[in-house]
Amino acid sequence: MRKSTVLIATLAALMALSIANIRVSSGLESGSIKVALLGSESMASYVTDVQAYLAPFSDLVVIDIVDVRLSTPSLPTLLNYDAVLVWSDSDFFNPIALGDVLADYVDLGGGVVIATFSWYGPSWDLEGRIAADYSPFVQAGDNLYVTANLGAYDSAHPIMQGVSAVSEYYRDYVTLATDAVQVAAWDDGHPFVATKGHVVGMTLFPPPLQWTGDVPTLVHNALVWSVPDPVLQLVPATGFASTTIVGSGGFASFSKITVTWDGTPVPTVPMEITTDAYGNFTAIVCVLTPNAPGAHIVNATDESGRSGWTTFTVVDMTGPEGDEGPQGVQGLTGETGEQGPKGDQGEQGPAGVVPMESIALVAVPSIVAIIVAVYALMKVRPPKPQPQLAPAPAPA
Repeated sequence: MRKSTVLIATLAALMALSIANIRVSSGLESGSIKVALLGSESMASYVTDVQAYLAPFSDLVVIDIVDVRLSTPSLPTLLNYDAVLVWSDSDFFNPIALGDVLADYVDLGGGVVIATFSWYGPSWDLEGRIAADYSPFVQAGDNLYVTANLGAYDSAHPIMQGVSAVSEYYRDYVTLATDAVQVAAWDDGHPFVATKGHVVGMTLFPPPLQWTGDVPTLVHNALVWSVPDPVLQLVPATGFASTTIVGSGGFASFSKITVTWDGTPVPTVPMEITTDAYGNFTAIVCVLTPNAPGAHIVNATDESGRSGWTTFTVVDMTGPEGDEGPQGVQGLTGETGEQGPKGDQGEQGPAGVVPMESIALVAVPSIVAIIVAVYALMKVRPPKPQPQLAPAPAPA
C-alpha cells in the first residue's frame, strides 16, 4: 500500500512538470475525408455538378449535400464531416445562424471553404461569427462580373498543387481580412484565394457555369487543406513510468486510435481508445523504455490514417556510482558433489622405445656384479681333509 501511494505521488509530481503540445500532420491518406456541400441553390443540378467533379478524388470518401437554402444544419450534423464547402446562389435560410454554427464547427476542428457569392450582400452573403472571425475576405462591393485569369500565386502552397490555369466570370468584389494570407490573385490584381487560420476563401463560383481550368483540383485541395492537423498533448512530457495522451484537432470522429512508442504498439488505459464526436480522446500510456533515457516518439493514428506525433523524454533515474564496499565474509564450503561417471578407456598408445643410454645404465652394473661374484667363487678353496687315526689296540 505504501509503495502504491509513493508511486501515485511521484506520477502526480511528474505530471506537473511539463506539457508538450506538438501539432504535426501526417498527411491524409486515400479514402479518409468526409465532405459536405452547403450550397444555397435553387437549381439542384448545380450542387450535384460539384459533387460529380469531386467524386474522382479517391481521398474524398463521402461527398454529401446539405441544403442550406431551406434550413440551417445543426452542429452535430456538421460534425459528421471533416470539411464543408459553402457558397450561395440565393438567400441562405438564415445567414447569421449558419455563420454562427460554422464558426462553432471551426472551433471544434472542422474545415471550411467559402466561395462566391458568400460576399455578395446584403442578400446572398454569409454572416454571423464565421464572417466576423474567420472569413479571409471582406466584402468591398457588389461583384466583379468580368472574366479574369489566374495571376500571381504561391506555387508551393498545397492548395495550388496541380493548379496552373483558371479563368472565371462570377467573382465577388473583396479585400483581404485582417490576418488573412493571400495564396493567389487574379490577373487583374483582385484577390482570388486566401486563408485565415484553416478557413479558405475563394472568389469563384463552384458550379461549372463560366469557369475553365483546374477548378476541381483547386476545390479539392482547398477542402483537404482546410482539415486541421491532429494535435497530440502529453501530460507530462517527461518521466519514466506513464503519461497521459490527449488527442484533438483533425482526428476522425468515433474512430479507434492506435498508439505506438518508437513504432511499437503501446499498452494504454483504456485498452481500446475511441475518439468522440469531435475527434478528441484521452488515455494513459505506459512508458515502454523506462531504462532508455532520452527522447522517444509517441504516435497516434486513427482508422482513416490520420496521425500526429510528439515526443516523450525518459528521465535517467540512474544515480552516480557509489564507492566500492568492503570485501564480504567468505561463505561456507559447499558439499562435495557426487563422483561423475567413469570415462571411456582411451586408445592404447604406441610402444615405447628404450634409449641405448638407459640400457647401458642398467646392464653394465649388472654384468660387473656377475663378474665380481664369479671371481669371488673361484677364490674360495675347499677345506683341507684331516688325517684318519688308527684305532687303539685292545688290552690284553
